[in-house]
Amino acid sequence: MHDPYSVLGVPRGASDDEIKQAFRAGAKRWHPDTPEGASDRGRRFKVLTSAYEILGDPVKRGQYDRGEIDGNGDARPRKADGPRTRADAWDQVAPQPHANGSTNGHAGPASTGSINSASKAIRWAFEKAFGLHSNPDNRRRRRVDDLFAEFFADERRDSKPSSTRKGLDLLYDLSITFEEAVLGGLRRVKMPNGKRFDVKVPAGVREGQVIRLKGLGEQGLLDGPNGDALVTISIEPHPFYRREGRDVRLDLPVTLLEALSGARIKVPTLYGPVTMTIPENANSGDVYRLKGKGVPAQGVQEAGDQLVSLVVRLPDKLNPALAEAVRRWEQLNPYHPRKDME
Repeated sequence: MHDPYSVLGVPRGASDDEIKQAFRAGAKRWHPDTPEGASDRGRRFKVLTSAYEILGDPVKRGQYDRGEIDGNGDARPRKADGPRTRADAWDQVAPQPHANGSTNGHAGPASTGSINSASKAIRWAFEKAFGLHSNPDNRRRRRVDDLFAEFFADERRDSKPSSTRKGLDLLYDLSITFEEAVLGGLRRVKMPNGKRFDVKVPAGVREGQVIRLKGLGEQGLLDGPNGDALVTISIEPHPFYRREGRDVRLDLPVTLLEALSGARIKVPTLYGPVTMTIPENANSGDVYRLKGKGVPAQGVQEAGDQLVSLVVRLPDKLNPALAEAVRRWEQLNPYHPRKDME
């Protein structure tokens, strides 16, 4: 699955014009009719137009930024774990057949449905990028028509049924804990076809990462290969920890006395509590590093650390005696914590 922003090479805060310019430049570079360059430009061209179909539409772009749809434009439910198939996702966007067997009023074989849908999506992207929605220029439109006639000719020829077919991929949304995401683990899932198997969650897995299990999808037709099981990871937030690359960060509350006088205190980690020394005159925001307490080492990647940020916590209720003592102290020892900001 592709990230539309990465495909177009633009930052998440890019303007509509920047996105449009990036798509037009990419379309010229990767169009299949361009003679020189990579042999897979047809695939890249489809990925490019799919990305622009999302980012070029303000509604879809907002849905993607909020995590409501994925890079293919498919809905991504996150409230509960559950299995689904590619057929389920297609049913949400594909035109439904009428009683006479046609779709959208046009009769035709089912095998051309995905091609027609892709053609409409890419045509929409091109017409928007080249201004045909607001400025219907006949010469521009004829050029777009020519491009699509050439581009989809091979697709239609390739859409004829073959003797064997690969089975459908099975999709599963798996919600895991923060600890499992950092340390890894083993989860047992049940797929739509009734199969149960263990999913090995690798240490350091990220939100939205897809784990592919070869051959564990639907059975192929006519001795075709089985599909795969695609498990998309969703990570539950932790009340104390948060990820920063391969490191784990923790905001650690300390008392005023501990910050002033220093202390040896127990600090929770994902590997169990450890003792850490706080020096005298410590401040909120001071960061201390616990080596090797983040994501475990993997291959050439070293283990991450746990970053401990101090937060000086005052009593929940105002203590008049404490306030008066601090007031008298500050009168004798004035200091200006914001002087560098003046």
